[in-house]
Amino acid sequence: MSLHEQKDFEVNASSLKLVRSFARDFFEKNELFKVRKDDLVLAIGEAAQNIVKHAYNGEPHKDKMRIKMSLVENQLQVDMYDKGKPAVPENIKP
Repeated sequence: MSLHEQKDFEVNASSLKLVRSFARDFFEKNELFKVRKDDLVLAIGEAAQNIVKHAYNGEPHKDKMRIKMSLVENQLQVDMYDKGKPAVPENIKP
């Protein structure tokens, strides 16, 4: 079974609930995610929050962030796109 979905979200904190709902709906379509669904939703929500917080300094913006999710041959891929300020790899702490 292959699944492919994408959706655009406004870049603001109030969109994070919609991001989590989108992710949860995607994961509920396949039993493969039954055990880890909540962890995956949390991770995607955190990544979206980081876009809002760091790429846009927590300020609402007219830009959109796009989330693309796909499952092909039991391989999950999640891509997130935005036009905010890029992260500086040297500033990222483990």
